[in-house]
Amino acid sequence: MSCENELAGVIRAAGRRYTIQRGLVMAALHHGPPHQTADQIFEAVQRADPRSEVALSTVYRTLASLEEVHLVTALRSAGAETVYEAGQAERHHHLICRACGGTVQLELASLTGVESEIRERTGFEPLISHLAVPGLCSACLPTTDASSSGEPSGESSAEPGRQPGGGDE
Repeated sequence: MSCENELAGVIRAAGRRYTIQRGLVMAALHHGPPHQTADQIFEAVQRADPRSEVALSTVYRTLASLEEVHLVTALRSAGAETVYEAGQAERHHHLICRACGGTVQLELASLTGVESEIRERTGFEPLISHLAVPGLCSACLPTTDASSSGEPSGESSAEPGRQPGGGDE
């Protein structure tokens, strides 16, 4: 089965109609780096099919539509541009640096205990399959004013969606 046919099947299985635009956005997410901004996805779509008339606004609408059905995950953090990744079935979590926008993906098995405690105390059934935790990475922590409430005191030149120190995941 070709990648395009596979992505079309995934989109249809999620209850969405397959369109060329959705296919191009999903392909950019699946074949690109793990965390991309809408602009980076738009550029990847343009490189993949320069004749496509996919506008940046279409990329944003497509991302929102695919996020609704959990095919796309958005990582939003204060002061950094939202980055997107293809939705993942397995649990995964991110630490997002508020200073440089770097992200670190990790698995937190201990959240199972948190889910159980929430369920037992409240009767609420939590679904913690994806969690984004804002804070400061070890590279940015020393540049923080100790008297502030976790806000960075200096600007960082790291791109959003990048690992602390400038590397990709």
